Amino acid sequence: MKDLETKRLPTSTELTIATPEGVLFRLPLAGPASRLYAMLVDTAIVLAGLNGLGYLVYLIFAKVPGFGAMTITLLEFAIGFAYGALLEGFWNGQTVGKRLFHLRVTDESGLPLRIEQAWVRNLMRVVDALPLAYLVGGASVLSSPVMQRFGDRVAGTLVVREAPLAAPYEEASNQQKYNSFTEYPAIAIRLRRAATPDLAGLIQDALRRRNELAPYARREIYREVAAYLQAEIARFPDELVEMLSDEQYLNNAIDVLFRDQRLSRVQTCVTELVK
Repeated sequence: MKDLETKRLPTSTELTIATPEGVLFRLPLAGPASRLYAMLVDTAIVLAGLNGLGYLVYLIFAKVPGFGAMTITLLEFAIGFAYGALLEGFWNGQTVGKRLFHLRVTDESGLPLRIEQAWVRNLMRVVDALPLAYLVGGASVLSSPVMQRFGDRVAGTLVVREAPLAAPYEEASNQQKYNSFTEYPAIAIRLRRAATPDLAGLIQDALRRRNELAPYARREIYREVAAYLQAEIARFPDELVEMLSDEQYLNNAIDVLFRDQRLSRVQTCVTELVK
């Protein structure tokens, strides 16, 4: 997904991103409060690690306390930087605190965070923390239309809210016992005839990968594909469609598109067993 066009809404709660294909993604931005809570959790974890190392440094440099204090200061910066940079860079944009509060760091165009961006935004914490208590970072967040602290502006990143994903499940098309589309056989036949193999594969892949997609991306993709099927391929009655979520609409469509193939496989298996 390249050459994304970023559209900033007048409110600071969402960022709308348009892809070249015309699909709109809405990124729900993390507010100052949730970011503060996540930072407090991460700070507590870093301080716990520093306390253990600080005690060792004190024992080693007991006779030269000045050198020990300098070493502890350097360790504080190194551990704090490494904690944020490594976790965000290799844990899909999240630290422990961000995961607890369902936050994630992404590229400002909505793409996944790159490792070099994680390093830059965490290195810039030195500036955000000035003069004390993250005053520069807090002022930057409050003055930014998309709530970026100074490190986010330099690295080109955003902190977004993320709804918890549902537990993985088997393909719904294999689980559902009833498909309301089968009540309209003429439209179902039209759907099977009009849908290309590429389109059917795209729908099936989107459903199969539902738990790999961010919630906002999943909602937008399903909405766009369902609207396309309904408007361009085979229009089922509005009163039926209004009762279905976009995801269930696509599950029903896939069930219609691949039902003949599944029945054929079942019949082949039965024939082989009889032989």
